[in-house]
Amino acid sequence: MSADAFYLALKQRLKDGEWPAGQRLPSIRKFVSTADASYHAVVSACARLVSEGVLEASPGRGYFVTGRPERLTSRLEPDSMAGEPLFRLLQAGSDYTKLGCGWLPPAWRDTDLLAKAIRRTARLEQSSLAEYGEISGYLPLRKQLSLHLQRRTRIDVAPSQIITTLGATQGMDLVARLLIQPGDHVFVDEPGNGNLIKLIQLAGGHVVGIRRTESGPDIVEMQAHLARHKVRAFFCNSTFHNPTGGNITPHNAFQVLRLAVEHDFHVVEDDVYGDFSPELRQTFAELDDLQRVIYIGSFSKCLSASLRVGYIACAQALVEPLTRLKLFTSVAVPAFCERFVNTILVDGTYAGHMKQIQHKLITQQALTQHALRNRGWQFEIVPEGGMFLWADHPDLADLTELIGTLARQKVLLMPGSAFSVTRDYHRHARINCSHFTPALEAHFAV
Repeated sequence: MSADAFYLALKQRLKDGEWPAGQRLPSIRKFVSTADASYHAVVSACARLVSEGVLEASPGRGYFVTGRPERLTSRLEPDSMAGEPLFRLLQAGSDYTKLGCGWLPPAWRDTDLLAKAIRRTARLEQSSLAEYGEISGYLPLRKQLSLHLQRRTRIDVAPSQIITTLGATQGMDLVARLLIQPGDHVFVDEPGNGNLIKLIQLAGGHVVGIRRTESGPDIVEMQAHLARHKVRAFFCNSTFHNPTGGNITPHNAFQVLRLAVEHDFHVVEDDVYGDFSPELRQTFAELDDLQRVIYIGSFSKCLSASLRVGYIACAQALVEPLTRLKLFTSVAVPAFCERFVNTILVDGTYAGHMKQIQHKLITQQALTQHALRNRGWQFEIVPEGGMFLWADHPDLADLTELIGTLARQKVLLMPGSAFSVTRDYHRHARINCSHFTPALEAHFAV
């Protein structure tokens, strides 16, 4: 039993009153022998419960239940949150297979290589461990991002047009705060990022889902809505779209931008999965030269979910108001994180890491698609890389029961309903092919 699993099990037993307040718990050795848990797992769980005020450690005597059992209830996740699919994925222990998540498996990350870069950064940039970062972002990093975007996307952007953020989520939040007024109509991809939908609603926007096709957003749907309503912005994935895995074509991108000019709205390009592409990729920003496009990128998906470094590239006129919002809401990105990303961009570590990831994703996409097709599954869009598959089965009108069954076997999927604005996606699920293994194929037999 893992440390996380033992912690949750022990916490539940305490909540159920198995040991009343003041009673000593069984010894660590007893737990190890009866709970199929390691010494480390037991000690780690007890230490966590001590930090929560549920247990009290007495040197030489063991652990005692405190007189404050109400802490157990207050520490449990609210039912409204526990039912959220994304919340479950984020909170699930390492004993779960997170097949529906939006990040790479830990085994795919070269942690030794990244650890060396961290140590090198710490030696050279010791002051960054204790200081605030620059409000706009570390200038050497912004210069590297300018070069990186030019090489990978042909976007020509000056360092002064780049602002670093706490991941792409903060980037989208800042842009939403700046652009959207209560009641504004805002286009998003449908299916699309459920967190983004909530961010726009939080800013008071009226979210309008635009169907995602194999070539990109459905232009006919956009035109039909624009004929009736004024639209403030369109938030759109360009590369390896979440959740379908599709890319925009040059023709589709041009048509979207033509509508943006004709109807005076911004295109907010979410390209957080772009670096998974081994080739130059099509972006809105390249065609528009950042006149109406606001481009958002991030290193969280490629490097580490714990490394919250993203960035916004935009027209010069938007830099000051976005920087001001960043100052008010978060001050700055941690200085050390920015310097670490700069280090691996400069020395080529990031480029080498991404080449390996790109190759693995192409291979995994092919293997996962083949395995699921053998079980009768189908895909509206067939990606040639990236993490995601948007899957359904012709014999299943609703995947809710299957998703529940898999969850009880500690395999977590992301249901299609989590990506919906108004459409019914109960027959769909997002699958992250980087977490798929041959052992999981049997779970998808219908």
